Formats: sequence, C-alpha cells, structure tokens
Amino acid sequence: MKINKLKSYVVAASAMISILFTSCDEVGDTTVGGTSVEQMAGDWWVIALEEDGVTPAFGGNYVHFTTYNTSSDDGSMWLDDNGEFMEIKTKVMTNTDDKTFSGEENAAELYTGDTVTVTEGSITEGTYTTQSNSKVDEIQFKAEFSWQAGTVFIFKGHRRTGFAEDEDPTYSN
Repeated sequence: MKINKLKSYVVAASAMISILFTSCDEVGDTTVGGTSVEQMAGDWWVIALEEDGVTPAFGGNYVHFTTYNTSSDDGSMWLDDNGEFMEIKTKVMTNTDDKTFSGEENAAELYTGDTVTVTEGSITEGTYTTQSNSKVDEIQFKAEFSWQAGTVFIFKGHRRTGFAEDEDPTYSN
C-alpha cells in the first residue's frame, strides 16, 4: 500500500514539474500590435446639431461616442453613439494620414435598421480645451439619416479624458 502511495506522489510531482517547465516557454513574438485606425479610435463626447451648426438637434446634449476598428482592420472604423440619442452605428472609411473619414451613401445604420450617409468627417489634434484644462482632439462630421431625409445634422465633439470634471459636459453655443 505504501509503495502505491509513493508511486502516486512521484507521478504527481513529475506532472507538476513538467507543467512548470513547459508553461514558462515563450512561444513566438508576443508583441501586441495596433490596428489600422488606432490614431482615430477612442471615446468622445459628441453633440448632434441642426444644420445651422449651433442649435442642438431635438434639444439634445453631449453623448458618449466611440470610434473603433472593424474586424477586417482594413482602414474602416465604426462610428457608434452606443445606442444613445441619435442612434448611429455605422461603418466609415478613414484616411489616417489626414484623419478624415466618410461613409458610403445610404450605408446601413445598425441600431435602427435605417440608413445614414456620413460626410466631411475629421479629427483635429489638440484643438479643444476641456474643463480640466486638458488639450484634446476634436471630432466632427455630417450625417443624413433616412428617417429624416433632406436634413443634414452636424456632429461635433471632443475626446474623452476620463477626468471627473470633464465627464458629462453641457453644451453651450
């Protein structure tokens, strides 16, 4: 009985030592790379304005937007208000050299099932000063939705800092 117990301990110890040494082996290059739109990706505070570029659309205010790469990582990115307010989630093509973007005419809008045309999108570096006195990037674009054809809304905003005093900004023109 003692010999069987000893054999069990030896087998268990051998297995643990084997796992210890094999789990520490480095496998290939572990450097994580970026995406094709990483310079344009991020969290934003964005407001939809009427065509005059001043009046908040439907009395709205800033909402949290996100821009991020598509799974194809081909220079396209998602423009997403996370289902808030104007409900826009659509794919746009980017030019990362000059940080511009636009969508196809009547592209799919995934929250409502309607279509949207995004034009004149751009991101400018360090041109907005937040409440915390941080210089951040600005984003703007125009969008025409099929649910209100003929009206081109102007979206303007700035990159989110994460600082408490910059959260939930209020629009003033």
